[in-house]
This record gives sequence, structure tokens and C-alpha cells, in this order.
Amino acid sequence: MELDIDWVNNFELEDKEYRLFYKEKIKKIQIVYCYVNKDNHLFHCKKQHINIENSTLKKTELIKIIKDNRNHQHKTYFPLSILKYNVTLEPANIKDYIHFNENDYNFMESQSSITDIIWDDSILFLNSMNSLYIVLKEKWNQSNNKTKKITIQTKKVSKKKTRRKQLKKRHT
Repeated sequence: MELDIDWVNNFELEDKEYRLFYKEKIKKIQIVYCYVNKDNHLFHCKKQHINIENSTLKKTELIKIIKDNRNHQHKTYFPLSILKYNVTLEPANIKDYIHFNENDYNFMESQSSITDIIWDDSILFLNSMNSLYIVLKEKWNQSNNKTKKITIQTKKVSKKKTRRKQLKKRHT
């Protein structure tokens, strides 16, 4: 007796159409560098694609990326903010996201320190949206600091000596 495996082949063909809706690990992210001048105006952005392993951007790699991109137009910039954009939408919620409540979803997360950044699994066709935004601000010259230094002085307590009054001898 032979087994009928046509249903397996049909399932695999049908499954290929839905493969884009399965969640997978992030393998590649886009990094967007946003340069801000002293007047807090955004004046330049550039993009770069990098490959990551296990959906993680290591701290050492992040530091290298920032160091390599902190100079622009012969000026030095320092990281002001690091924002991770990770689309963690469930496949069942795609229709709701597109047609109804896209404002109910917030995929942006601020990174409070320079550490390993981990992206959660994302739907395959939305993987290209996962990114990292690094906002770099122009370094200001701290020698122009005009803040007046204020020192608080305490009153000096004078150490007055009490003099003894000498008693006069009584003549008796």
C-alpha cells in the first residue's frame, strides 16, 4: 500500500506564499546618522546597511560605528541620542495596523546607554524597516563658558581672648 503524499506537496506550495508573514531573526539593519548643528538644526543624514549576528549589534561594533562617523565636514560630533526602531508586529495584527490603528503601535525605543542592542524577531517582509538612528550633535567649544563661579565664604570667627582682670590688693 502506497502513501498519498500529494497533500504535503500542496501544503508546501501554499506555505511558500505565506512565508513572508513568518517572524524571523534580524540579519541586516539600516543605520541612519542624523547630524545636528550648534543651533539644534538637523542639516544632514546618511544611511548605511550592516549585517548583524543573532539579531544583536554588539557594543564594540556600535562604538566603532560611532567613532567612524563622528566627524563630518571637518567638525566633530558626539552622540546625542540612539534610537532603535524594531517592528514587532504580530502577523495576525497586520490588517489592523494598516487599516485602523497604526498610531496605537510604537516601535521606537530610546537607548539609555551604549550597550549591546538586541532586535526582537520581525515579520520577514518588514525586516527592512528595522533600523538604528544615531543623532550626532556638533561639539561646542567649552572655553566660551561665561558662567560666573560663585564661592560661598563663611565669616571668620575671631578668637578673642578673654583677659582676666587682675584683682587689686586690698590694704588692710
